[in-house]
Amino acid sequence: MSLSLHSGATGILVTLLVGIGLYLAGDALYALWIRRHVAAADIPRLPPPPFTLNPAGQPALLLIHGFADGPSVFERLAPCLAKAGMATRALHLSGSGVPPDDMAGTTLAHWRSDIDREIAALRAHDPSRPIWLVGHSLGGTLSFDAALRPDNAIAGLVLLAPLIEPSNNRSPLLTSRQWFRLLDKLLIISSVVESRLPNDLHNPDARATYHTDQFIHRDIYRSLFATIDAIRPHTADWNGPLLVVLAPDDQIVDAAATRQFFAAATNAAPAELVEQPDAGHVLPLEARHPELAERIVHFIRRAPPALTPPPADRVQLPHD
Repeated sequence: MSLSLHSGATGILVTLLVGIGLYLAGDALYALWIRRHVAAADIPRLPPPPFTLNPAGQPALLLIHGFADGPSVFERLAPCLAKAGMATRALHLSGSGVPPDDMAGTTLAHWRSDIDREIAALRAHDPSRPIWLVGHSLGGTLSFDAALRPDNAIAGLVLLAPLIEPSNNRSPLLTSRQWFRLLDKLLIISSVVESRLPNDLHNPDARATYHTDQFIHRDIYRSLFATIDAIRPHTADWNGPLLVVLAPDDQIVDAAATRQFFAAATNAAPAELVEQPDAGHVLPLEARHPELAERIVHFIRRAPPALTPPPADRVQLPHD
């Protein structure tokens, strides 16, 4: 009897070890597959450059791109804003537009530093000039986060399809967040994953040339969710102008979550929510970007000229 029990336990152990071995082998093969495809993609190590238009304009707009994107997402919108007399600066966020190995270690703290440094540079150029943040997707979430830091003294916010929560349209059984947390725990060897996000852009001219990072280090995803979680408890802490523009059928972000976020921003004033039904997620590159720019300019021009930032003792943002 004891021999039979011993044999049974040994069989279970062997089966378990074989299963673990096969799982690790599959993980290693996926990591190798990713590495070969990254090498074939020949991703440049130099990130896409930031750019500035009409540097002496009033007010100054800092344009903040989103996840797996770069400053070029504003290449059509920025000239329209600059032509309206506004200084426009499109920054580059750490960990974007570079090979996956160079994304490793990127945190919310890095993104905060990127943005705060750009704000300080704009203010040094003209200390009296109001500074607005215009953020797309993850850049919208980071814009809201930056505006809550009193030292930045942000005059107003324009959030374009902000990433309040990822869309779950392509997430069977679990949410996008739940799938990532599960895979983040299960993947031991693979530190880089291939992005499967759709190219949610209706404008055929822009769609033909629009590219985002295809291979993403898991640290970027971790920082993305850290950014979302950082602003979630502080939605009502912003007490300045807020313009939110969304695409109702957005395939990248959850439009319903954006509406809920806007409704919770009870102290924002003036506050305006605009829905653009004929557009995809990449609003700055859509065919109606001149109209979008006109709406942004109109909102900024009629907003109060000054803003008292949220008190430092009311806003306690977590540090990464």
